Amino acid sequence: MTAGEAVYRIGIYRVALKKLTTPLTRPLAFAVSYAAWNLSSALADVVVDKMRNSVSDFELDESYGWLSGVYTPIRQFIVVTWVFVIITFFIAFCFLRDETVIDLDDIDDYDTSSQTCQENRGGADNNDARWMNSVVPHDATPSIPMISRRILKKWFPKQFTMVHSHEDEEADQRQMNVNDPDPTNRLISLPNYKVYRTKYAYESQEQVPTSVPALRNPCRGLLKVIKQIITILMIQNTWKVLIFGFASFSVAMQWTASEIVLPPFLERRYGESIPIYTIQSINLFGCLIMPPVVGALTTGTEDFQIVMPGLWIMACSPIFIALLPNVFGACVWQLVLTIGEVLWSPRQDSWTASLAPIGMEGFFFAFGSSRELFGPLGDVVMGAMNEKYNTNCLDCRDQYGHFCQNLSNSNGTLQCVS
Repeated sequence: MTAGEAVYRIGIYRVALKKLTTPLTRPLAFAVSYAAWNLSSALADVVVDKMRNSVSDFELDESYGWLSGVYTPIRQFIVVTWVFVIITFFIAFCFLRDETVIDLDDIDDYDTSSQTCQENRGGADNNDARWMNSVVPHDATPSIPMISRRILKKWFPKQFTMVHSHEDEEADQRQMNVNDPDPTNRLISLPNYKVYRTKYAYESQEQVPTSVPALRNPCRGLLKVIKQIITILMIQNTWKVLIFGFASFSVAMQWTASEIVLPPFLERRYGESIPIYTIQSINLFGCLIMPPVVGALTTGTEDFQIVMPGLWIMACSPIFIALLPNVFGACVWQLVLTIGEVLWSPRQDSWTASLAPIGMEGFFFAFGSSRELFGPLGDVVMGAMNEKYNTNCLDCRDQYGHFCQNLSNSNGTLQCVS
């Protein structure tokens, strides 16, 4: 889990998602990704709670070898999780490809700058062709839509009459008629997406063997990494992201408290029947539904006009469980925490992405997540809080961790009575 979380946090996944989107589609893509991430966690919380309350322990005898033992509902859930992890890895290994998507009508800034350079260098007649060759590789192919035009026309007949493709010259002319007083006559152009295998810097060299000496000399690769780190640290935006990350660390510890302190607090005070993980899923389902709504309502608003109120709301959320240290207080804490989180956390990601230098997004995202270095410190603090305020009664549990139905006091020692 730690390795997977590290890959996600340092930006590899986010850089890959950026390659598969264009500037106009990227915000929605990241919002959907954020929602899917929380959806998976929310469903896991609901399933594990259902298994804790409705699934019984089962035992495999010694004939099963190292698989023998008693499988509690939590252990059964872990086994099921590993099955899905293996299936997911198989799907990724067999079907994922390293590709990049581009739309000539919706191009990143660095592609636009390359176009400007081409216009400044050559004649106007050759600019378009030269720029096309520099931006779109020769092996780029039209992307295959997930939903065909026939199905779109069947599902949305009225809206489809306003949509046309780039091949429809007559529709293109109508689209250009911006003086048409009737806005319903202005057609919407379908994106012209191209897909190609991602090109890397070493592949642009004429002689591929020139990269071999770098493989024979590991120090050369290490020096390159050090040079990139120094370059990143010389950028002012890097320090903005670092300072904000460390300044918001205490607020971000709310997530650690929700994961480490809340479950023992509920279980050790109110028993195993309390839907602990369903209560936790309040935050996850909120982060599934609310970010797209908040993003739509705050479009065009300066980032920190949304971030600062969200930070304050999330920072104040533990007051509710302090005033109401019970199940209801825990639910209110999760709800208020969620409201603050959906305001500032997605917006922080958007702000960080806007500051990332082109071509160095991976390193920049990694530095932007540097506050994760304090993660172990937060775990130690939360563990100390559990030891102080949520003490675990080992004598009140059986050998499998379940609370005893009946206790007997034998010579001053508590024992479970079956």
